[in-house]
Amino acid sequence: MNGNKHEKTELLTGKDFWNTASFDGVKSIRFSDGPSGLRAQEGKGDHLGLNGSAPATCFPAHSALAQSWNRQLCFEVGFAIGNEAKRANVDILLAPDLNIKRSPLCGRNFEYFSEDAYLNGFTGASFARGVQSAGVCACLKHYAANNKERGRMVCDSVVDERTLREIYLTAFEIAVKEANPAAVMTAYNKLNGTYCSENNLLLNDILRGEWGFDGITVSDWGGTSNRAKSCKAGLDIEMPACKLSYAEVVAALKEGTLDESAIEACTQRIKKIANSERAAQDICVRENLVKKCAEECAVLLKNDGTLPLKNSNIVIVGEYAAKPLIQGGGSSKVNPKAAKNLKDILPYKFAYGYKGGKAKRGLEKKALKLCKTADTVIYCMGAVGDFEGADRKDLRMPENQVRLLEKIVKLNKRVVVVLFGGCAVDTSWDKDINALLYAGLSGQDCAAAIADILQGKVNPSGKLAETFPQDLNDLPSTQNFNGNPYYTLYREGMRVGYLSGVKAKYAFGFGLSYTQFRYSDLKADESGASFTIENIGNVYGGEVAQLYIEYPEAANAPAPFLKGFEKVFLNAGESKRVEIKFDNYSFRSYDAKNKKWVRVAGEYKIYIGAASDDFKLNASITLDGVNGVPAPETQNLKPAEYKLNRNKKGRVIVDLNTPLCEVKNAKGTFGRLFAKAALHFVKNKPTVYGSMEYLPLRTMAQFGKMKLKTIEGLILIFNGSYFKGLAKFFKKGKRG
Repeated sequence: MNGNKHEKTELLTGKDFWNTASFDGVKSIRFSDGPSGLRAQEGKGDHLGLNGSAPATCFPAHSALAQSWNRQLCFEVGFAIGNEAKRANVDILLAPDLNIKRSPLCGRNFEYFSEDAYLNGFTGASFARGVQSAGVCACLKHYAANNKERGRMVCDSVVDERTLREIYLTAFEIAVKEANPAAVMTAYNKLNGTYCSENNLLLNDILRGEWGFDGITVSDWGGTSNRAKSCKAGLDIEMPACKLSYAEVVAALKEGTLDESAIEACTQRIKKIANSERAAQDICVRENLVKKCAEECAVLLKNDGTLPLKNSNIVIVGEYAAKPLIQGGGSSKVNPKAAKNLKDILPYKFAYGYKGGKAKRGLEKKALKLCKTADTVIYCMGAVGDFEGADRKDLRMPENQVRLLEKIVKLNKRVVVVLFGGCAVDTSWDKDINALLYAGLSGQDCAAAIADILQGKVNPSGKLAETFPQDLNDLPSTQNFNGNPYYTLYREGMRVGYLSGVKAKYAFGFGLSYTQFRYSDLKADESGASFTIENIGNVYGGEVAQLYIEYPEAANAPAPFLKGFEKVFLNAGESKRVEIKFDNYSFRSYDAKNKKWVRVAGEYKIYIGAASDDFKLNASITLDGVNGVPAPETQNLKPAEYKLNRNKKGRVIVDLNTPLCEVKNAKGTFGRLFAKAALHFVKNKPTVYGSMEYLPLRTMAQFGKMKLKTIEGLILIFNGSYFKGLAKFFKKGKRG
């Protein structure tokens, strides 16, 4: 390796929170968060959205954007965010987020597109292509099987190989092959016993070997456990700046446990991306893009004809009419340039009715008095719990909001509910309302879009990208979600979301319109399927035609899979012939026994529908292939053993990877007091508490920019060796 290897090693970790080091002709790289808009920080950096960022356009969250089922729209949003990033001198945008919504309880689901790998992959690929068309690198995240927040830095996702390939890796594969992204970010968690940042199977064998990825890999912020091991496995950059990791890599080189060739491979990949010139393409995006997005993202879940609104004796109730939920919390939180609200746009009288999470009698009384004067009530509700670092305990809406709705319903008025939120919720309260419009988290212009939809100026065309279950306990993943924080067993296998066969309250792919569509004349062969859609209603509208394929019984697969979609806009009375081509993902099954993708011979049933439970047309084709593949092996899944070192009295012997919550039981009194005080200080901040609870001491050192000798001294103190620890802590030395 040429040059000073110790200095060159500094390229493998950040220079500061958002930038990499520059050395020997390799330019510095600047990162920024950006799933729903640019979160560029000039001052103190953080990965939880706690500190400020420069004003930027707040676009719909991925969970809302996916409800458009519109690849071109996803591309335009990526391009627009990429343009803002380019102007802010950002090199790599940390987006899109491609994890599967395995359970609706995951607090970070609002950042993810869908519960379905195919929809995830193609919407994510379109977004990534848009970002890169603006001359900015896209970074796919979080690779892989990062499907819950509690204990995310220590949790082991235990997944059988077939399920891993078909459900949790397919979206990344599609995006890598379709968009050629410049970067991929590893997840915090372990996968089958090995941290993702140290996982040679993920980084080298699959990502680079099978998929042909030629960009760089970067850790999530503070997401490495052993820098020498991760370097050997092909992790190029660790973020943020970490003196601890530098010392580990230098020591491993001296000891001979890390070869210089691994350092050279990482630095060459970094140099290629850092020094690449990416010209922005000249692409026109539609005017009022954020509003157009919100219009296409909104899903009409229920309507008895009350919408669009037909009379003027209308009132608006609910805090979220005055302050709409436009985004989730955490690393994706944008400082919006502007944010309008519904009560100021619509010309109707308004009452809060509630504020926050507690019932307020005075506000309720005023709202009910106002409702009595109206024929129709627009009631705005908002789901809470959409933030990084913590998961939901259930899907229930805030009790004060539901209780007020029940009182409004008893007044025998027409009631239209506008629902904000980033994830499926319990909607058992909707049985007596007239209409339900799910706005999602649709960005800074969502209020204007909602107003136009309610008044009929815009026809809603969104479709759900996830299942709203009748009962959370019906989902197989629920049994294996919030158990031991140190591991999660994916015993449901491929039975995720609509593939579980669960009876849905509102199904994956479902969404109503102000018009009606008729499907006819399906033709299918080995190349694809074609059919006709006709708008048989009275107004212009958009329909998402969905193609599902049921595999032969010998494939041992859930039935049927989404394998294609096309969004069509038609005038009243207009029809269009739609063609959906089959692709490399249409008929494949993963044979875990022989470690390869195959096609099972037999009859494949083709369904065209308006939702996963609403098929309009069907056909079948017979294909050749192998005789069959084994079902996912889910019942014998076992986590790698996780043990805390303890002394004879049961006290924890602290080391670099001990989570903060376990330090509460440390041998040393100071360690116990330190951990309890740290967690007590943030107990009323769910995002921070959820992230800190199982935060390894190593990660605290990374974010605190501690030297190796400093954290080693602290660990000695936590273990009761106060004088040795203090001596180590205050020992002089540049590198530690």
